[in-house]
Amino acid sequence: MGGDGSEFLQRDFSETYERYHVESLQNMSKQELVKEYLELEKCLSRMEEENNRLRMESKKHGGETAEMTRVRQLELEVDRLRAENLRLLKEKDLAGQEKSPCKLGE
Repeated sequence: MGGDGSEFLQRDFSETYERYHVESLQNMSKQELVKEYLELEKCLSRMEEENNRLRMESKKHGGETAEMTRVRQLELEVDRLRAENLRLLKEKDLAGQEKSPCKLGE
């Protein structure tokens, strides 16, 4: 499927989910709706706190989050290990060539 197909599936899923959600809310009692609302308020509050924490962390790192910094460090480590791996492979090949000299004339 191309981009249009996946967009259609996403839109279809969203519409179906929305209908299901509306139906489930309509079937709830007033007490259940109040409970659901309070749970959503708690969730929103936690998300706002997390958002504020991430913003403060981002400001501390000059716009770069700690996770982004860690990812960069790991990428550099991967590059260093790849280079070392190539160096070791070359050493292994050279050592293998030295151990098995060509036997010409036998």
